[in-house]
Amino acid sequence: MNPLADFRIPFVGLKPGVHDFQMRVDPEFFACFPHSDVNQVHGEVHVELDKLDTTMTLRLTLNATLTSPCDRCLEEVKLPLQATDRISIRFGEETVLDDELWILGTKEYELDVADAVFQLVHLTLPTRIIHENEEDCDLDMTEWQDDSPENDDDTEDFDPRWAALKGLDN
Repeated sequence: MNPLADFRIPFVGLKPGVHDFQMRVDPEFFACFPHSDVNQVHGEVHVELDKLDTTMTLRLTLNATLTSPCDRCLEEVKLPLQATDRISIRFGEETVLDDELWILGTKEYELDVADAVFQLVHLTLPTRIIHENEEDCDLDMTEWQDDSPENDDDTEDFDPRWAALKGLDN
């Protein structure tokens, strides 16, 4: 079975109004995207489709947990991922899928939200994945890190040839 089949919403048979869908996000989902850096995300995406006669609106709400190595100590850390996105949908002659506006052609009968969910997860990722408290990090890995700034003026191994160049800095 195709893991992305659950991310297709057939909208042709739906009556106007609000329709809710729940979709699971797990490593099997990310395996379908070989260029993904993420694979250990577990959670759900709530999709709300507001269908009108001439337009539709998708609201995606992500509630998941990322499991990844800490950038500071390499121990496993779990971080919550929560985000929302809104996509407006119009009907036209040709299908064009932009970030915030989808224009569906006359032959379209279902919405494939897998790529939108994939992008939502990746945009939600923090730039640094670290434990919230530094005390939670593995001390064996972090004790070698020196947080003090280096002071080149006090070093004993200072090469005197560089002293003349320091005067040129002015």
